[in-house]
Amino acid sequence: MRASLDKLERGYMRSIDNDIQNGNYRHLYLLFGSEHYLIRGYRDKLLKGLGVTKEEGDMNFTWIRNRSFSVADLMEQVDTMPFFADVRVILVENSGFFKGSSKANEELAEYFKQIPETSILIFTEQDVDKRGKLYKAATKAGCVEEMNMPTEKELMSWIGGRLKEAGIGMKTAAWREFYRRCQNSMDLMDQESQKLIAYCLNKGNIELEDVEAVCVNSAESKVFDLIDAMAGRDAKRAMKVYQDMLLLDEAPMAILALIVRQFRQLHSLMEMEQQRLRPEREKELLNQKSDYVLRKLKGYLRNFKKTEIEEVLTMAAENEAAFKSGRLEERMSVELLLLSFIH
Repeated sequence: MRASLDKLERGYMRSIDNDIQNGNYRHLYLLFGSEHYLIRGYRDKLLKGLGVTKEEGDMNFTWIRNRSFSVADLMEQVDTMPFFADVRVILVENSGFFKGSSKANEELAEYFKQIPETSILIFTEQDVDKRGKLYKAATKAGCVEEMNMPTEKELMSWIGGRLKEAGIGMKTAAWREFYRRCQNSMDLMDQESQKLIAYCLNKGNIELEDVEAVCVNSAESKVFDLIDAMAGRDAKRAMKVYQDMLLLDEAPMAILALIVRQFRQLHSLMEMEQQRLRPEREKELLNQKSDYVLRKLKGYLRNFKKTEIEEVLTMAAENEAAFKSGRLEERMSVELLLLSFIH
């Protein structure tokens, strides 16, 4: 984990930082959420603090990545005494234990109350049920931290710190394009910022054209280019962006799903605006963490009438049904939607 991320990390998990700094570890950790970069970073910081190298043959470290591993097997590992050491570390990744309910999960919830002093159990999970007994037991028995995508301001501070260390600046327009392309993943931001630093090291400053030349432009980011063309009633540009998305090996039905997703959010946001909700509440209701996406959607409200949004959603559903029944070729299902709406 890079030093330039420390400030961002502390804002997320001050309690874990304190555990690592003081060497005073809990016997249970649950790290979960949608941002894998942060989960991996804190997993590795915990393991490093505990002296675990993840090397083969470490008799005091067990790494469980097999979903067929039972709760009984896990408890047996945790109960095993360390070999010439103070503690054993058991790392369990994406077990699925924290979703749903079962007799075994209830047993594990009870077991959390009596984890041996000689063992430290670490879970990293993508999905958990916060209403479940196991999650509630974990919050009482140890340290539970949720790690999702930070805000644009926090990400700007993180990337800005990394660029400062390299002695490079970034223009506002360049940041906006970089964020547009990479906003869905800190892994992607990490990868693309390293490419930009290498590309612009001798220039001292990152311009818009540098981002356009170096950084990936994923289908999820290009869908906004497509909707921009629809908003501007520019059929030629819409078809060009669509062809570019196909060149990224994106399936037409996947592109259609991206369009539908944005128009559904746009339809919901239009109703929210009439209720005069605060932006944070709008993001919560849309299940949308990106400030950039919310700004884009609000900008589209000036370009689309409610009836037009509903027209797009209806045509998309009809074209998808026609494709599935064999009445319409897959690529044509998207092309007809774009051309029918724009004209």
